[in-house]
Amino acid sequence: MEEGKLLCEYCGYEVKIVPEFDIELEDRLKESISSMMEDMAEENMADRASDQGSDRGFEEDIKESVSDYFPKKTIWLSKIKKAVLILTLFTITAGGIAVLTVHMVNDHRYNSFDYQYDKAVVCAAHNNYSEAVQYLERALAINSEDLDVRFLLAKYYEEIGQQQSTISLLKELLNIDTKYEKRDEVYDMLLGIYESREAYTELSEVLDACDVPHIVAKYNKYTASKPEFNKQGGVYDELISISLKGNTQGSVYYTLDGTMPTERSPVYETPILLEAGEYTIKAVFVNIYGIKSEVETQRYYINLSAPDAPVIKPDSGTYAEPALIEVHRAYGTKVYYTTDGSVPTKNSMRYTDSIEMPYGISNFSFVAIDESGLGSEVVNRTYHLELQTNFDPELALQVLRNNLWANGKLSSVEGNVPNKPGMNQYKVRTLFKREETIYYIVYEEYVDISGEIHDTSDIYAIDANTADLYRAYKVDEGKYDLEPFEEP
Repeated sequence: MEEGKLLCEYCGYEVKIVPEFDIELEDRLKESISSMMEDMAEENMADRASDQGSDRGFEEDIKESVSDYFPKKTIWLSKIKKAVLILTLFTITAGGIAVLTVHMVNDHRYNSFDYQYDKAVVCAAHNNYSEAVQYLERALAINSEDLDVRFLLAKYYEEIGQQQSTISLLKELLNIDTKYEKRDEVYDMLLGIYESREAYTELSEVLDACDVPHIVAKYNKYTASKPEFNKQGGVYDELISISLKGNTQGSVYYTLDGTMPTERSPVYETPILLEAGEYTIKAVFVNIYGIKSEVETQRYYINLSAPDAPVIKPDSGTYAEPALIEVHRAYGTKVYYTTDGSVPTKNSMRYTDSIEMPYGISNFSFVAIDESGLGSEVVNRTYHLELQTNFDPELALQVLRNNLWANGKLSSVEGNVPNKPGMNQYKVRTLFKREETIYYIVYEEYVDISGEIHDTSDIYAIDANTADLYRAYKVDEGKYDLEPFEEP
């Protein structure tokens, strides 16, 4: 057995230890017994001398009775009592020594760190974790600085279901020594417990303080770091776009006016375009477990001058004759427009040439965007093109459909097409004036059974006063060539 071992490393049984007796006590005991033996010897010698003296004075000591010649009982009783006393004293002393020995052994074991630790390991090996905990608690009381014992005790607490005690010990270990060699195991065990309990807030708090990179990486999905900005705040002499990113699955919420973002703020989905001016962007990340990060703030100043707004002719108003919409723009800009009331961007339709004024009521929105991507103010125009004539658009379109049906292009005046499941539809797109005659310009479209619209490239012109039909071919914006309509 190695020196200092109290338990057999193979079977786990205790090593039988007989501690040394108290030498001073043993010497006093021997001295007492020796003194008693000397006293008894002196008494025996005195008795023998008395017997010899009686022989010399035989005549003087004639006994009065026969019984006087027998020894007195008191002498033998005294010797017996002394012997019994010696034996009793020896027995008591031996018993005391035995009790003292047992007490010393037990006291040694109770105050032995190694004994308590070894007993705990043996109990744990036999799955008796309750007793193992008791031994380890005593070992820890003897040596509170042993971190391995704390960690092992935390594991044993977990085995017997005392999870809160486990958590407390693990937190103590993390706070006591930042250089503990098993620090990563402590973090892993603590985070694993929180994960199993779905205690995501506590888990996130531990991860925020964790200084072990591979542990942070392992549990990264539970963290909520500040959102990452693709550009740092500052002054820019160009148009920029800002993208935001969280460290794991979740959503980024942001504001552009410096107010604190909440889960009711806009959710980041596409890059944020920053035009001329000053912006304070605040963003917060919330992961899929509801853990919210700290707020990240970046301030930007875009030092750019917006381009001049485009000049649109004609002005808004009501018109009785066809007109072209023309746009004048500043050098280095491009003009984009919409007709549905939305704000135009560089993804909208681009203005390249004059636009025919649509028949009826139309709404245009124009914007000029320079090479840096900076946009001007939006210019809006509303036009009402209407013609007072013998044939309004509905009557003119009815004449057209009747002729197409008679011609065989349609299978019904409603617009059904021969050998096709869909229908043709006809709309007055604009007006065209040649000499003094004004025509409705009608575009033909095919609508399939799914509702999708296809341009057939066929254009018709209808005299607004006579309803005469023509085939039209567009030459330029606002210009058409006309051919007579084929009769059936």
